[in-house]
Amino acid sequence: MATQTTPEPADQPTEGAAEQSSAATGEATSSESAATESTVVEQAPAEQPAPEQSAAEPAPTAAPTVVFVQAPQPPKARGARGVGALVALLSTGVFAAAYALLVIVIAIVGSPQGLAPALRFFSTVTFWVPVVVFLFAYLLLVVIVNRAGWWAHVLGGFIVAVIVWVGFVGAAIIAAGAFGAPVSEVGAVVLQQLTNPLGFAAAIAAREVPIWVGGLVSKRGRTARARNAAARAAYEHELAEHRATIGASTAV
Repeated sequence: MATQTTPEPADQPTEGAAEQSSAATGEATSSESAATESTVVEQAPAEQPAPEQSAAEPAPTAAPTVVFVQAPQPPKARGARGVGALVALLSTGVFAAAYALLVIVIAIVGSPQGLAPALRFFSTVTFWVPVVVFLFAYLLLVVIVNRAGWWAHVLGGFIVAVIVWVGFVGAAIIAAGAFGAPVSEVGAVVLQQLTNPLGFAAAIAAREVPIWVGGLVSKRGRTARARNAAARAAYEHELAEHRATIGASTAV
């Protein structure tokens, strides 16, 4: 009696083959998942560009420019003090010459041999003090009257003459040694110098010189007044135009 053998199926997968198939399937799944994530990242939407400014929107206007117009400056008044100071300095030499001439005349009239004492007098303090006093007195007068007319020098000459006479009397008293002397002698010296003809000669010269040279200063004063008037008129005209310009700009 023959024995019947049952054949085993040839195509039944083994346990190891099943495990390898499962591992391959897992790797394929992981690869597909990574590819999907990469695709998602690559396909992320980019940032949208900012919308362009609408053409209908008006452009911003520039701020108005402010222009400052400087007002005209008032003119400076011109005077005659500079010319007056120069004239006062030169007139001092004229006064010294006139004073010396009067001294010589008085000396010759008083005595035919009086010329020698007169020449010695020119080197004394009594002669030079009135000269210095005249310089400062007339210079002060020129500064005060400035642009005044010739009449101011004519009237001011009296004041200059009195100041010069006082300077002569003071210098003569000091030169005579009245200080420290007895009271009786001081009185006699003072009275003598108050009536000294040389003092009157100094006063006369100081009175006349401003009349002679005052015309030069007054002429300069007239010129300065005319220029000041013209400059003032031009300034008023420019100021009126400036105010009109400012008013027109404000109205606009």
